[in-house]
Amino acid sequence: MNHQISNTEKLYFRGITGLIFFLFLSPNLVIGQVLSVPETNLKSRVVISAYAQAVPNDSYTFISVSHPSLDTAQTQIGVGLEVIGMTTLVNNAAGRAAIFTVDAGETHRVFVANVSHSTINSSIADSKTHLIFTEDSAQFGNVRAVGLNENPSNSVVVNNVRKFNNLSQLDFWGVIFIESSGTGFSMEFLGDAHDSTIGRNHINVLDGATGVSTGVGRGIN
Repeated sequence: MNHQISNTEKLYFRGITGLIFFLFLSPNLVIGQVLSVPETNLKSRVVISAYAQAVPNDSYTFISVSHPSLDTAQTQIGVGLEVIGMTTLVNNAAGRAAIFTVDAGETHRVFVANVSHSTINSSIADSKTHLIFTEDSAQFGNVRAVGLNENPSNSVVVNNVRKFNNLSQLDFWGVIFIESSGTGFSMEFLGDAHDSTIGRNHINVLDGATGVSTGVGRGIN
């Protein structure tokens, strides 16, 4: 009887230990399972650019996403970026997307190019360089980026400053690069730090507000 009780206790404690271990890992597992850009049109989560292209032996699209360490920004911001209207090499939601986290002070690069491109290939990919390959034909579309944080208006307070995890804390920049001439034209992004507010409704007061801001800075749209 004592032997049976001992085995039961062992099974019980193994089960509890396994549950605790799973709960500890589960946030990371959820993040790791994000393979496609979330379906949302919330203004506070979405950044868009109206045009992108990839044409064989002619042009490709380059996008940079920077975390400028604004007073109103959390130190890590998750991004899902996708091309729309293009036929990608893996032509599904995951194939047209790049999913990554931008840390404070970092810049991530995203290339959208035809799969046969001679220099934009897997050899340049790393933790901050992301590739979206299209089929070997002229492709034209647009770009949509979504913040992975599902509560972009929520904040955490650090040293009496509210800090947000959303895409309006980031800077997006891009160019359609024409290889034959070494020139191109810039992309316009709507919803990032360039067209955000100072993060509070004090229009005539630019000083800091306790618990809100240290002063003029970008905030949520």
